[in-house]
Amino acid sequence: MKAPLKVRLIEFFIGNTRNKLTSLVLAVVVWAFAYGNTLGEESIEASLFVEAAGEDQIVVSRSVLESRLAGVDGSEFNGRCRVILSGPRNTLNRYTENNPFPRGVLMVERSGSVDLRGGINLQLPKGLSVQSVEPSVLDVQIDRVIRINRAVRPSVVGTPGPGFLRFPDGIQSDPPEVAVEGPSSLLEDDSIGVLTQEIDIGGVSTELVEKSVSLVITGDESGLVRLAAESPETVTVRIQLQQNLTQAQELVSVRYIVDEEIDLDIRGDRTIKVSVAGTEEAVSEWRKRVQQGSFYLLVKVSDTGGESINVPEEDVRWVDGSLPAGISRDQVRLERIILYSAKPHDSPGEEQQK
Repeated sequence: MKAPLKVRLIEFFIGNTRNKLTSLVLAVVVWAFAYGNTLGEESIEASLFVEAAGEDQIVVSRSVLESRLAGVDGSEFNGRCRVILSGPRNTLNRYTENNPFPRGVLMVERSGSVDLRGGINLQLPKGLSVQSVEPSVLDVQIDRVIRINRAVRPSVVGTPGPGFLRFPDGIQSDPPEVAVEGPSSLLEDDSIGVLTQEIDIGGVSTELVEKSVSLVITGDESGLVRLAAESPETVTVRIQLQQNLTQAQELVSVRYIVDEEIDLDIRGDRTIKVSVAGTEEAVSEWRKRVQQGSFYLLVKVSDTGGESINVPEEDVRWVDGSLPAGISRDQVRLERIILYSAKPHDSPGEEQQK
């Protein structure tokens, strides 16, 4: 007896469930495999480094000649490009997941236009290929690399302290020159210089300043000029300062000191001319002290037997603290002091000089 229609419909949809599920799974697997191995395309962003193929060459400029991207024709190529890849979808997906922003290298042998549509080296896995690149054509200019010596120019700023000044031949660098490398078009004229980092001598009050400083290349907006491998990155700069001192001369009182327990009749210079050199403020203060009588010369004497002597400069001194700090001992010049005689009062001889 034939089964009712309702029963036959139920058996049609849910009967042999295992076989039907197996068939469905197999169908999905086959579809996924087939879809994954069909060809697809993917647009990605990449960076492209353009380098010269020759060892003694360097790329000096890269500009866009042809591109479908808006606003880039004629502009400097910054290395970013849009690449369309094609290949099996599974391979495409794995590559783009593992390389969200791939990097490529383009080696160029000579100056001129370079067509990127022939493919760029992105180290693609087997099965993938480059379909198009934007920008598509570049203008690449290559120059030969040369090496020359450049003098080091120390960069010195600031005004020395009181009493000191810079002079033209007082600044030297060790070494005086270094070797630099770069495009011949840049280095064959004098636009490229080698300076030191700034040395500030503001307020310095010593005759010699010595510092080790780094070197800086100037005049190279391209960034293609560099120090040669054997050149030092730092140099020693020696700055010799010249004293710029105010000079003055005054008549200074001479006082004699007797270290014996006898009263000597002393005849000698009572004043002499004294010259000093120092800062303007110190010299002004010294003059003031001379006029006030707080700076005077002291000469130690003993019985000379009535003989006349020239007092040695080392036997002349002054009260500690009476010479301003801005004037050193070696900046004081004395005229000769003559001690005509020093003898006891009861000895015959000339009267004491009034």
